[in-house]
Amino acid sequence: MEPAKKGELKKGPEESVGASESARLIRAEAEEHLSRVPSVSSDLKGKTQEEIIHELQVHQIELEMQNDELRRIQNELEISRYKYLDLYDFAPVAYLTLTDKALISEANLNGARLLGVERRALGGARFRKFIAPGDADAWDRYFVNVLKHDEKLTISLTLKHSDGSTFPAQLESIRLKGTEGVATTVRVAISDITDIREAQQAIHDGEERYRLLLQNAPEMIFFHELTSDGFGKFLEVNDRICTTLGYTRDELLAMNVSDINVPEQNERTPAVLKNLFAHHHVTFETEYVAKDGHSVTVEIGATLFNLRGRQTILEIVRDISEHKRLEGALRETNKKLNLLSSITSHDINNQLQVVNVLLELLHMKVPDPKLEDYFKKVTNASARITAIIQFARTYENIGVNAPVWQNLRSLIASVTTAVPTGSVVLSNDLPAGTEIFADPLIFRVFYNLIQNAVQYGETITSIRFSGEERDGYYLIIGEDDGIGVPAVEKEKIFERGFGKNTGLGLFLSREILSITGITITETGEPGKGARFEIAVPKGAYRFTGDCSPD
Repeated sequence: MEPAKKGELKKGPEESVGASESARLIRAEAEEHLSRVPSVSSDLKGKTQEEIIHELQVHQIELEMQNDELRRIQNELEISRYKYLDLYDFAPVAYLTLTDKALISEANLNGARLLGVERRALGGARFRKFIAPGDADAWDRYFVNVLKHDEKLTISLTLKHSDGSTFPAQLESIRLKGTEGVATTVRVAISDITDIREAQQAIHDGEERYRLLLQNAPEMIFFHELTSDGFGKFLEVNDRICTTLGYTRDELLAMNVSDINVPEQNERTPAVLKNLFAHHHVTFETEYVAKDGHSVTVEIGATLFNLRGRQTILEIVRDISEHKRLEGALRETNKKLNLLSSITSHDINNQLQVVNVLLELLHMKVPDPKLEDYFKKVTNASARITAIIQFARTYENIGVNAPVWQNLRSLIASVTTAVPTGSVVLSNDLPAGTEIFADPLIFRVFYNLIQNAVQYGETITSIRFSGEERDGYYLIIGEDDGIGVPAVEKEKIFERGFGKNTGLGLFLSREILSITGITITETGEPGKGARFEIAVPKGAYRFTGDCSPD
């Protein structure tokens, strides 16, 4: 057997037999055709036998070449057909071909799998039986519409598996208009969109939860634009801000944030924005103006984020009007109590002075050695009462004034000038830009530490203050080179009444620091000096300028 020519499929024995039979039939048809035409073609008249034979040979070669070309084309068509069938059958998308009566004429493997039916059983089946009853009418209208148009049309329907279970599907259909002798068909691509529907449902559920959270939150919550001029229009508001300010939702959505700010806050807007751009979140207090004109004191937490390519601000707002009123009332009450305490302390102190004078006169008039011990005890008791009154005056002022940011280095420097240190050398190694948020009475904390070290250190020659940032807090270290604190007394020294004098200094220090969450402990090694560590929590310390620690 000859090898196949280029462009031809190699023929097997059966194909060769088929080709011989085809050639015989063609020759018989040609002879019949020749019998119906004149015996001699006009093109051959006047030609010799050799010329006629030559002409016939040329025609024969032309016919053979045309036949070879036809075979090549047929082979290419067969190859293309096989490729098409492979692509059609093994495509990841389900394909069906329907007649103009919506009967299934072809289905690929994925189409049969999707419907849960063997492919050979689909031939001639009405596609409508795979449509869920609720969508049957929609399918009928859709199919009629597909037959009327040349472009692809899409619809989402619920289809049925052969076992009766259903699934959401998207159908893309296009009409293949028939030619003469060829009927019109419809090619349908089917996609199972269960995952898409589940994702859409998840998004819907998430939006519903967000809506419920937003509308039922106890705080005022809203989103608004960020414009070149500052805070822009409201994009979304919850019910709480509507009820608090007396506006409807539609009214607020037509307004700008500056419309509810007090004028002073609008003047502060550039500074707030600068801080917001630097940290992406700011907290501040201000006032809003309600619809009826009354002001509402609020605490705002504003967060900057990107929403669909636009800079947007989320604000969670707490109404602190009542809190401020109670805070003011408490402050006034404290002032009155402090005034009463001050007057009482003053009167008691005056009476003690009278007692001390009379006691001194009595001591002079009755110089009896037997009474000397009694006089000494009464004098000590009077002095102790005076110290307790002084402690009460100090303690009653703790928390009266709001905590403030204070520069540590400057604070230690000012304390140093107030405490006589004698020959003791004091080193202030705290960074210049370190600030802590504490009660104003923190001055007394460092005063007590330095005074105690100088007064009771015995062998002390130096005191040093330094600081370092650790995980989550800033540590202020005050240490000396004295005899230190015995291990059994490290915690007792902070108890009220423990100590060589009144036993109130370190107790007061711990109370003052605790107002802003600051703690103090003694960690020195006995015999090598005292070491007090003051731990300032995150949020209660900061670094200003270029003086932050490395």
